[in-house]
Amino acid sequence: MPETITVEKVETAPDSKGGRRSKKRSTKGARRAMRLAYRTRRGMAPLYATAATALAGSALAVPADGWKTALAATAAGAVTTVAWGRWDARIGKKKLRKKRLPTRNDFIAAASAVTTSGGLVTAMAATGGLQPGNSPYPALLAAWGIGHGVYWWRRGKRTAAPVIDLTEQMKAWHDNVAGVDGSLPGSKLVNVVTTDYGWTGVIVLKKGNWRRAVSAMNDIAGDLDLPEEMLQIEKAMGQSAKRAIIAVFDHNPLAAGTDYPGPQILDTKTGQAKVGIFYDGDPAHYAFWKPSGPVHSVVYGATDGGKSRFLDMLLGTERHNGIVSWVCDPQGGQSLPRWREAVDWYEDTAQGGLALLYEARKVMYERSARYSMMQFVDHKGRTLRGRDHFVVGDPDPLISITIDEAHRVLALPGAVALLFEIVLMSRKCGIKIRLVFQGPKANYFGSGPESTDIREQLQSGNTVMFRTASALTDSIGLPGWEVNPSQLPMYWPDKTSTAGLGYIKGPDNRQAQFRAHFDRDPAHWATTGTAATIEGSAAACLGKAYTERLDRLAARLRGETVVLPDDAVPTPTAPAGDPVAAATAAIEAEAPAGTDDTVHSFLLQRGRPVGRNTIAQETKLTVSAVKNALTRLKRDGRAVAVDRGIWAHPDHVDAATDTTDLAEAA
Repeated sequence: MPETITVEKVETAPDSKGGRRSKKRSTKGARRAMRLAYRTRRGMAPLYATAATALAGSALAVPADGWKTALAATAAGAVTTVAWGRWDARIGKKKLRKKRLPTRNDFIAAASAVTTSGGLVTAMAATGGLQPGNSPYPALLAAWGIGHGVYWWRRGKRTAAPVIDLTEQMKAWHDNVAGVDGSLPGSKLVNVVTTDYGWTGVIVLKKGNWRRAVSAMNDIAGDLDLPEEMLQIEKAMGQSAKRAIIAVFDHNPLAAGTDYPGPQILDTKTGQAKVGIFYDGDPAHYAFWKPSGPVHSVVYGATDGGKSRFLDMLLGTERHNGIVSWVCDPQGGQSLPRWREAVDWYEDTAQGGLALLYEARKVMYERSARYSMMQFVDHKGRTLRGRDHFVVGDPDPLISITIDEAHRVLALPGAVALLFEIVLMSRKCGIKIRLVFQGPKANYFGSGPESTDIREQLQSGNTVMFRTASALTDSIGLPGWEVNPSQLPMYWPDKTSTAGLGYIKGPDNRQAQFRAHFDRDPAHWATTGTAATIEGSAAACLGKAYTERLDRLAARLRGETVVLPDDAVPTPTAPAGDPVAAATAAIEAEAPAGTDDTVHSFLLQRGRPVGRNTIAQETKLTVSAVKNALTRLKRDGRAVAVDRGIWAHPDHVDAATDTTDLAEAA
């Protein structure tokens, strides 16, 4: 009989089945919560950060030395934040940082969040964790989260860029710009990305180079149905000549402007200063000097273009960096009034500006004579004599001469030829010329044959061109550049001034709009620090126009009528058609205060003939000053030339001459 097997069926308990369903529901709910948290990560970031701070403090309170870990993490976070906010390095011409630096406010907020949260975590780790109840930590965490959250939420609302359909932009380019009837037939738009101000991309031309794209910028704006001022095209630096960068704005990023941060904008190692920003946030540089010497400059701009405030920034930078500033404001001092008592020499008339140039010429030749015999050690450690370049501060300071409304000075007789000589020769002697005009018209530079040469020499250095009044002169001020400063708007859409908006040709060499920093308080920089002055040897060769400058300034401030000394602008003793020769004759005929008497007294006390170089060494005068003084003393019968380079008082002509002096003269 077959064996019967009985199988008992066991029913699954209802609560067990319900448990499995409950587990599935909770897992699904957790995933949904995680997805929601991820989608809202930007808006809820302050809440998440507060919760993470509380959890970290409680977790690190468990081990006895958890506070040490918290302290180390805080230090590492602070270092990382500083690197994120201020690190911007290059290797050669390659820029290591791809993204621009954060704004000052964002950097401060990030540094505050990292250091204060680290402090809270360290304190909780050292005292036992969050400790709800009477502990102050819950309230401190809430305050921390609200304080930083408010900044985070306001910032997100302020800087969130509108969503742009880049596909639509590229299609519009293909249909309207790159088409047969478009501005750039056959061109391509690549690498299109959104920015805080709109979008940017790279134009790849089918024929020609990047200049073709720049010259067609206004037509491209029409093809894309955009306002002309909301589009920028420039050369793609370091890329193929067939490529250009295009930037389209939904709002102009330069409209907000930037404040002048202070004289620290000048890098004293390179001689370059960050004087503003380009539309993409990169700094715009202005060169005060380079290894070969000072860099001349010319600044153009119509009324309310921003010239005066730009000069305020440069003069404040010079005052606080040991640069000697000579300033002429022919408009009675109205354009640059803060610097009347804050620079080494200030003149407020055109005639005073001409006197300033004559004195600058004397300094140029005094330094030139001294540098030609100077001993120095070159980069290979060799001791050489005769330096053919200028080194800032070794031994003399850089002299920066600023002449506002320079056309008024250049209209005076002899000014053009005099300035041309200075511009050509002064860089090796440490003298920088900065002229300011309404525009680059030829008649602004005077009527002499050298006027065009002066403009070319100045424009080969820094050229800063704010909004101008004539499209006919745009190409003259920035030759070879495909830009139109005359078409810059006078007002932004919100009716505020665009002062400071323009183009700058300097170390960056970018044909792109920039905006200069705005100096909101030039009086602060003019009344702090100390104005640098020229060296004693240069001052000794100057006339009353310089030595009496402070007395004239004091008289002017008392309301008295000020008259320049007779020797301020020497009377020509050479042919009238040669003002430079006239200046030379005037220098030789001029007697710097006390020099003649000093040399005459030395000869009398010496009691025997002496060499010219010995006189200079003993009296602490320059060789050129001694030479000119001896010439005048000989004419007056107060000194006698005993031999070549040997001089004596008339009473000591027959005395024996030292062998050392004879060898020196030979």
